[in-house]
Amino acid sequence: MRAQWRAPKDESLCLVIVDRPDIKRCWENFSNGTYNVELSFERDLTVELRDPQLRQVLVSETIAVIKQALQLRRKRRQPWNLLY
Repeated sequence: MRAQWRAPKDESLCLVIVDRPDIKRCWENFSNGTYNVELSFERDLTVELRDPQLRQVLVSETIAVIKQALQLRRKRRQPWNLLY
């Protein structure tokens, strides 16, 4: 996952992933930031940009898992189709 943010002036912000406290990246007095992290997840993932004290959510975005794609992939793995 690659997350990027920009602001019109320097800000102190933290990017966090909800329900994943081990993943957090903070910037002090920057007008932009980029964070790259490799993730594996099976449920929707919410990413938030917060103040440095992590009290106020400034921006939130949810990354949805496409369940139909996972179901199609499973169907393709069944190579046998026997007809009588």
